[in-house]
Amino acid sequence: MNKKINSLNCSLFVAAMILTLSSCSSDKDNDSNTQTAPLLENYSLQSAGAYPEGIDFDTKNNRFVISSFNKGLVYTLSTDGKTFSPLVNDAALIAALGVFTDEANDRIIVASGDAGASEKSGANGSTAGKVAYAGIYNAKTGSIIKGIDLKPLTTGGAFPNDITVDTNGNIYITDSFSPVIYKIDKEYNASVFVNNTAFSAPAGSFGLNGIVYHKDGYLIAAHTQANKLFKINISNGSVTEITGLGNAFKAPDGLEWSGNNLIVVENGLADGKVHMLSSTNGWATASKTKEVMIGKTEFPTAAYTADNGITYILTSYLGKLLNGDKTQTDYLVKGITF
Repeated sequence: MNKKINSLNCSLFVAAMILTLSSCSSDKDNDSNTQTAPLLENYSLQSAGAYPEGIDFDTKNNRFVISSFNKGLVYTLSTDGKTFSPLVNDAALIAALGVFTDEANDRIIVASGDAGASEKSGANGSTAGKVAYAGIYNAKTGSIIKGIDLKPLTTGGAFPNDITVDTNGNIYITDSFSPVIYKIDKEYNASVFVNNTAFSAPAGSFGLNGIVYHKDGYLIAAHTQANKLFKINISNGSVTEITGLGNAFKAPDGLEWSGNNLIVVENGLADGKVHMLSSTNGWATASKTKEVMIGKTEFPTAAYTADNGITYILTSYLGKLLNGDKTQTDYLVKGITF
């Protein structure tokens, strides 16, 4: 699954409303907005077969925004936890993965691919890797502003996963099946921003996943299969691996800023933990300072950090979906404090 450097108050194949796989992630990089309503410590979601993948928070409309891996919908969750309802219903969204609330431009951005496991997927996985789509929607109404087909930009399989936006409004999207990061500019022109063999992954596994933007002019992206983080310079597209982490985590999925620290969500392909990292040299190197267990079965995929100091972790139960079980009904947005 989304994306905030100073956040507000308040997962891989399968998931109807999270992943990051994430994609993705929810993350709102370098965000300085202030949450206006108090948030609960935890939120329970009940939606049969949703399998949420990405999460973010829409400050202007005072609600969480959550994507569904299985149903290809985008939902909102009220701050009192009482209303969980569809906002975006776009037929082009197969698995709705990373979601980013871009308050500066009053839009919600959604990455979508097809892992062959969603309700809109072709029979027997026939459409897996053949969809690469970015949807941009009105943040208040959910109406479409622009739909962009990214598949012509890749020659192999594609699976757009997570999203971030820089201070100029440019959109960056990771792809888990192709070794690329896409860029969509302010006029909605799409291109491959970076194509790098370091982003590659063996067939059947996930490569790039979560991504965040740093105000100093670079991106950080997670590589799920390789258990790595990469730093990408926006000015020239240069790629370097963030070192010093050793075996700090496995199967990194969503990324999120918590002040100057980086939250890394480890999904259910590993143990399902959440890690906090710090750096003293502009993320050339990093070290782990804390970790919290969420659970392998719960399959966390994305996070959102609020100004109240709570980091909200989305549980997707994607492992069940990957195994063909679409009956999961109960999900949790779990608040943790490091």
